[in-house]
Amino acid sequence: MIHSFPLRQAARALACCLLLCSATSLAFAQRSENQVGLFGPLKPPASAVAVQFPKAPQEAALEKVSVTGGSTMGFLVDLSSISVASDTEVRYVLVAQSAQGVRNVSYEGLDCAQNAWHVYGVWSAGGQRWVRNPQTDWIAVNVGGFTRIHGVLASDYLCENGRAAGSAETIVENLKEGLHGPQPTP
Repeated sequence: MIHSFPLRQAARALACCLLLCSATSLAFAQRSENQVGLFGPLKPPASAVAVQFPKAPQEAALEKVSVTGGSTMGFLVDLSSISVASDTEVRYVLVAQSAQGVRNVSYEGLDCAQNAWHVYGVWSAGGQRWVRNPQTDWIAVNVGGFTRIHGVLASDYLCENGRAAGSAETIVENLKEGLHGPQPTP
């Protein structure tokens, strides 16, 4: 005699999986239409935002941003590139420099309300132009690891109460003054 009990369990599990897949598909569909997803408002894909890249970073406009915690990288922000794209998003050129002097240059946006950042493009020194980032996802600000620079920028310079910390000029002055100075990492 064949018992139908395991078959019923499998059918229920399959039904639950299908329901979960439907809900997930709905959330992704809503995300693409810039609506509210299952877990609240979602940032539109970065590819949907018009971006005008700044000029190439200039050495004279670079301001060092201190990141503590034994980082082997140095970080600089091109002050001439800072713009306030909306009341919650600040855009800037970030230069990450290794101890050997190798540099990665990116044009980024930091959304203060969502506490997330995105690389719009990277500078190609050989091609002397910006190369657009094909990825559209926003990345949550992290206070540790290589990307802790974004946590420092968000908490000390670019954001205040979920909004941009003033005009581009105010943010530039904060960076020049070293608003809070280096903060100890947990």
